[in-house]
Amino acid sequence: MLRALRREQAEPAAARLLERLAGIQEADPAALRRILLYQLTHLLHDHPRGHLPATASGFGVDPAEAAALVHAAARRARLDGGQRAAAEALRDDLLEHRIRSAARRAALLPPADGDRPLAALLTGLAARAAAADAELAVARRHEERGDPERACVHYEEAAALAGDCPRAVRGLVRTYRPEAGDPGPLESALVPGGVELRWPPGAFGDTSWRVVRLTRGEPAGAPLAEVAGRPSGGVLVDRGAGTGEEVRHVALPLRADGAVDGPPLIGVPVAVAPAVTELGVGDGDGWIEASWTPPAGAAHCEVTLTGPGGAPVPAPPTAGAGTGQRETVRAQGLEPGEYELAVRARYAPTGRADRGVLSAAVTAAVTVHPWPAPVRTLTARAREAGGVEFLRTGGDGDGGEVRLVEWPGEPPAEGTELAAAELPPPLDWAGRGRTARDPAGARPDGPGPGGPRSDGPRPGGPRSGGPAPGGQVHSIGVPPPGSLTTVSAVSVLGERALAGPCVLVEAPLPVTGLALRRTAPDLVRVTFDWPGATGIVTATVTQDGRRTEHAVARSVFLREGLHLPVSPAALTVEAHAAPRSARSVLAAPGGDARAALPADVAIAYELVPGARRGLRRGPAVLRVTVRAPDGGPGPDLPGFVLVARGDGSRNPRRPGGPAGGTPVCRVTGAELAAAAAGTGTGTGTVERPIDTTVAPGRPYALRGFLLGGAAASVRLEEPPLLSLVVR
Repeated sequence: MLRALRREQAEPAAARLLERLAGIQEADPAALRRILLYQLTHLLHDHPRGHLPATASGFGVDPAEAAALVHAAARRARLDGGQRAAAEALRDDLLEHRIRSAARRAALLPPADGDRPLAALLTGLAARAAAADAELAVARRHEERGDPERACVHYEEAAALAGDCPRAVRGLVRTYRPEAGDPGPLESALVPGGVELRWPPGAFGDTSWRVVRLTRGEPAGAPLAEVAGRPSGGVLVDRGAGTGEEVRHVALPLRADGAVDGPPLIGVPVAVAPAVTELGVGDGDGWIEASWTPPAGAAHCEVTLTGPGGAPVPAPPTAGAGTGQRETVRAQGLEPGEYELAVRARYAPTGRADRGVLSAAVTAAVTVHPWPAPVRTLTARAREAGGVEFLRTGGDGDGGEVRLVEWPGEPPAEGTELAAAELPPPLDWAGRGRTARDPAGARPDGPGPGGPRSDGPRPGGPRSGGPAPGGQVHSIGVPPPGSLTTVSAVSVLGERALAGPCVLVEAPLPVTGLALRRTAPDLVRVTFDWPGATGIVTATVTQDGRRTEHAVARSVFLREGLHLPVSPAALTVEAHAAPRSARSVLAAPGGDARAALPADVAIAYELVPGARRGLRRGPAVLRVTVRAPDGGPGPDLPGFVLVARGDGSRNPRRPGGPAGGTPVCRVTGAELAAAAAGTGTGTGTVERPIDTTVAPGRPYALRGFLLGGAAASVRLEEPPLLSLVVR
């Protein structure tokens, strides 16, 4: 009937329960009734009114049988939870020949008293345990006498009597020696999630197995840990082994009744110590770096490093393990060569830290390659002949080279390790250079790739690439006008490079069209062509042995011009574009724009009324005065001409130039120079009457002009305009 109900039940759990109940009933038709009475007895013991028949009736017992059930339950011993579990599992242990487990459960039960079946069961259990103990005693004596073969026979007998006896199984592990033709050992291997057990090839048929796990360090009499499940295809995975433990597995063949039958299959000890994963290594300038993911449960990881020839290398300290987190260690100060790095995870089981185990080593080979020597210093200085001179130390030797490059973005920090293939191209305007202690090297002002050439010493300035202290290396560069370049030194050896120091070099646009003109004895107007998009131009005035700088912004210059306060003495003005950065080295483009202005020489003129002759005055007189500082203007003075213009109007227009009217008076430059020199003070006067015979009809306007090549360097002072109109 139960099996019929099982076929109708679709729920898997219910179907399994019905299947088990059907098996129990077929083995003993009265067993289900006894199970029911056992459960009812415990229900009555646990109920506060379990001594009343009405309580039993409430559990579904026939009222006619309720009183008898209550009476029988009262005579039974009351069991706690542990005793009930022991009583319920006792028979299963006996059927499966787990005698040691059954004995431990029996020890929890109260005396059998008048329960003859229980007393007989416990008596038989005690006799079987005693027989196993006797076999163990004989086996130990043979083992102590050095006879492992006979000891093994008795350990097998003890295991047959008590299949879960830990001393018998451990004795088999110590004394069993496979003979020719016996199956090979049980293969054990660590796999993700547990230990894989693989049976040796052979015809084991339908043999059942009891697989137990022995753990190093546990007491010899500790209950055996059985591995759950059955081998499938000769493979069983033990997922209950503790991480960090060293375990050994023993497979015991069983007869149909569950007793151990025959020699065991014994596996080798295996450490349940998962290895690190995702090991990655890298090398650099004298260092090796390794990173990995530590396994869960590891106390820490240990690193060993061997160098060329197998020589041990002190390993870096090991960081604490963290589940799922990468760990990194770096060994530094290494010589070039071949190295091997091994990483192991160490486990310390809780309560048995002294018996921790190491995982298998995960190894990686790594090569420390030669790297170039670093560039220690890089400086730049402007050259009077134009361009810039670079001075550096370090970076040479062992076949390496130094390149001057410009990075497209922020330059890497000094000492950064780089791949040569990722470097920007060398600057085509910077020479390769030579050391001052290498007279056979290339000329420091000779061309590197794309660099300029100098054909000899330049007057007025030092020879570029001259001796430099400390064996510095020289190179000459002429950066493009208008550029602002962060020049970085990079040392290169083969495929590897080291970033070096940087220097900021600026090549301003040249100032062209520089011209000077005095607008007053103490003021000079400076004009030039503004250099491109330059923001500020600096004009430097050199006068009386002093240099004064004046900065002018582009907007101010275009709106107001540039007027500089000066003295009447001779002066020079140099103009150059100001640097965009206060840190930059300014590479002058072959010299600044320069213009000179001689000392302030002024020629003033005025009309003086003619001498009175009776009631009339004579013709007006032109008085021309020369004033020059420092005692004389020199022999090169311009001539002077006075021009008259009349147009018939009441207010005639002034002449626009020497050819804009009729000349009415002339004074040569030689006459003016002689007049100034004659006084010894640099100031002299020449007077000439105006030729009124050639003048136009009145009214007419007069105006004086300077003539000759020196006219631009002499300032003309004019009288009031009304005094130049003759009516």
